[in-house]
Amino acid sequence: MPPPPHPSQDPWQDGFQLGDWWVDVSGNRLVRDAEVRPLRHKAMALLVMLARHEGRTVAREDIVNEVWDGNQFVAPKAINTAVWTIRQALGDDPDTPRYLETIAKKGYRLVAPVSHPIAREPTHDAPAGGPRSPSTDLGVDAAHVSGSPDSPRRSRWIATGLGGALLLAAAAWWAGSRPSAAPDGPRSVSPLSAPEALSQEEGVEYLAAQSPDGRHLAFAWWRGQGVGELHLRDLASGGRPASPPRPVSHGAGDVHGLAWAPDGHALAFAAMQADGSCALWRQDLGTDGRATKERQRLGRCAPLYTATLAWSPDGRWLVYSGEQDGAGGLFLMSPQGGTPRRLTTAAPGAMADHQPSWSPDGRHIAFVRQDPADGTRDVYETTLEGEPRRLTQLRLHHVHGLAHAPDGQDLVLSTTVQDLRVLQRWQRHDGRVVPLGLEGSAPSRASDGSLVYALMRSHVSLAQGRFDALPRRAMQSIASDRWPRPDPRGERVAFVSRRSGSLALWVAHADGSQARALADLGGQSEAPAWSPDGRQLAFVGACGPGRRVGLCRIGADGQGLAPVAADAAGYGSPQWHPTRPELWTVSDRGGRWQLWRFPAKGGAGQPEPTEHEPGRALQWAADSSGFVYQTRGSDRLRWRSATGPQAGQERELVPARHGESLLDWQWSPRGVVALVRGDRERWRLLPWDGSASHALGDHPVGTFPERARFAIATDGTLWVELADTNVADIFRVR
Repeated sequence: MPPPPHPSQDPWQDGFQLGDWWVDVSGNRLVRDAEVRPLRHKAMALLVMLARHEGRTVAREDIVNEVWDGNQFVAPKAINTAVWTIRQALGDDPDTPRYLETIAKKGYRLVAPVSHPIAREPTHDAPAGGPRSPSTDLGVDAAHVSGSPDSPRRSRWIATGLGGALLLAAAAWWAGSRPSAAPDGPRSVSPLSAPEALSQEEGVEYLAAQSPDGRHLAFAWWRGQGVGELHLRDLASGGRPASPPRPVSHGAGDVHGLAWAPDGHALAFAAMQADGSCALWRQDLGTDGRATKERQRLGRCAPLYTATLAWSPDGRWLVYSGEQDGAGGLFLMSPQGGTPRRLTTAAPGAMADHQPSWSPDGRHIAFVRQDPADGTRDVYETTLEGEPRRLTQLRLHHVHGLAHAPDGQDLVLSTTVQDLRVLQRWQRHDGRVVPLGLEGSAPSRASDGSLVYALMRSHVSLAQGRFDALPRRAMQSIASDRWPRPDPRGERVAFVSRRSGSLALWVAHADGSQARALADLGGQSEAPAWSPDGRQLAFVGACGPGRRVGLCRIGADGQGLAPVAADAAGYGSPQWHPTRPELWTVSDRGGRWQLWRFPAKGGAGQPEPTEHEPGRALQWAADSSGFVYQTRGSDRLRWRSATGPQAGQERELVPARHGESLLDWQWSPRGVVALVRGDRERWRLLPWDGSASHALGDHPVGTFPERARFAIATDGTLWVELADTNVADIFRVR
């Protein structure tokens, strides 16, 4: 490892070796081969303190004084969180610790060997065609976002390499410049207040906005089953506690956009319907924040699971994501309803422009636009005359909300970094993006300039086991491993992870050892598929010309990466034909979703007719007698025969009952196994002989992630995603 160019005066800040991990102190991360695991600032400070006292017990009182500056109020819980974070990053088990040991009623000590600090930096050996390390993607000015389209490498920093270090900004950049500041002059910066919890209910609160007078909070709330509904509550003030939440949108659908009228007397919201369409609604409210009459349906909107709606400061317009004449974009509509007016037009093949945010003066609308070539997104701005211009060159795969900062010029956006949703600020005067030091999603700007946001965290592990018992964790990672797929012999498992910074295809032994990245997924998250002989994997990722996303294949040894079809179309999870060298998948090639089959070595694909429009996955029977597919936009499955006199005939399978939703399903020799969520999370078998379905096991809601995926190995072993934590509450900072 080469020496760093400017070693610090404190040698511990240059890093040290802890067991088989390199601790990059200045970068707030742990590194082992291609794995990069971020640590938050306080967790790293604690780890360094323990390393300084190698092999000796460090008392909790000393930790409070050194790491938390003697803050007896905050430290006890914070120490527990930091210890848990360190163990998660190291993959350590507190019952049989290999790195960090708890000394009952005394403190903590490191039991792994610590090398004394030397001047060196970690190296990363990423596979050819695989994910790049942070040092590969980041220049010395990585925090600067060039406005020039010829600098994509530097502008992709947020999506590839910083990991959790973005959370570690010592100075917070929320308050920003005052309106009177010169565009290129010095900026007045104020620190953030401590986050204030506005709503901490059981379940997932994922979208919120404060009323203009600051008295009420509107928020979307998913309670473990059904859909996310719009709720209202009175906020605490003058010693009065906050009121219980009361529903507003019952029966309207799954809420994914909301906006207050400037006078606070109405709410507009967008909701997904059961048939997959989107409806725009208005609900009038009294001065007490209660509904005054039946809600009014204003029209149709684009069915996107992202924020899609904003109300103009003068109250005259709603701007929302919509579709018309086959093209998506932003539209303007009167809050009383009427004929919409197109404001922007998204590129063909891209999702509709979304996440609109009005500037406080009402003259501009910032929004997010997708590039159909690679699925990445950036921030744009338009006037009411419809003159969009690009503001950023970030090329983000994930944007979870956009809002104007208090100065009305800068913008606050949320994106995913190392499986965390983090808030950042884009500065108009210099084009830089700086972290706010906050985890957060769906930011909204309150009338007093404060920021309301959702804290949404979930960590996902891969687990093994049986259907009738809680599966045991098979791998430890802080980057959320997803989409487990065991090989035909049950010796290896392929999965999707951000362990190395960017979303990549990984393979490990069935016991979780020797994990390594094979290929970059280009921000896509679909299930990989093993070939019948276990020598190759098919996946959706960045394998086409110019890193274009498409249907790909690669050898299980990481060699032979090649595109099967990479034409900028959308693809679902691939499936190998059991007996022919073909790959089957669902794609929107030709303008609509349908089933396609391709020669495994690449070539012209052929569409395959089905009675219903297919969803994003299918499963072949092992004897190639037929396959199962899910109908698009529903919880129903279809079995399609492929052989014999019934070839081409289909019959319906219904895994989810009334009040339940289908999370995932897999073919098995006994029948289709489904994971459904209702008042419990249940495993259910639908036998092939048409007999009644029956339960294989059940668990409490929240045992598995919101959209859990699973697989069944050839020996019947279950592989499933297991939810480690699930925190989703509404907070405010000033």
